[in-house]
Amino acid sequence: MAIFKSLGHIALRVNDLDASVAFYNAIGFPEVLRLLNKESNPWIVYHRVSNDVFIELFPGGDGDPSPPEKTGLMHLCLTVEDIDAAEAKLGEAGISLMRPRTPGRGVDGNRGMWIADPDGNQIEIMEMAPGCIQYQAVQAVEAGGRPHVLSIS
Repeated sequence: MAIFKSLGHIALRVNDLDASVAFYNAIGFPEVLRLLNKESNPWIVYHRVSNDVFIELFPGGDGDPSPPEKTGLMHLCLTVEDIDAAEAKLGEAGISLMRPRTPGRGVDGNRGMWIADPDGNQIEIMEMAPGCIQYQAVQAVEAGGRPHVLSIS
């Protein structure tokens, strides 16, 4: 039996709160709650991913972009039903991909692309394939097996 039900939120310290709020609104995660400190300044801004998953934005970043290859949060991943439609909607919102999409599927069998928020936090966008290795691994573990170990070299 699992102890935890779900991931509740991801918290990000941001440099420009207004730019970050606009970005997360634009990619489909609306602001739903803003907590103010005793000086009536924003302390936390909550963006709804689902009814029980949120992205929390904290102002007060140090001015530097998020370093992608340091210890800590490397990226977050958002799943979509149709990656082509998602790319078109991002383009309509003025959000460009970090690099061009590669044709076909990744090593895990999924289709993906990458964007970055205003602070440089990398966001993977993934269209999960029905037979992808993640789903195969979950099925094996649920059937009493051990976690998969695969070599991708």
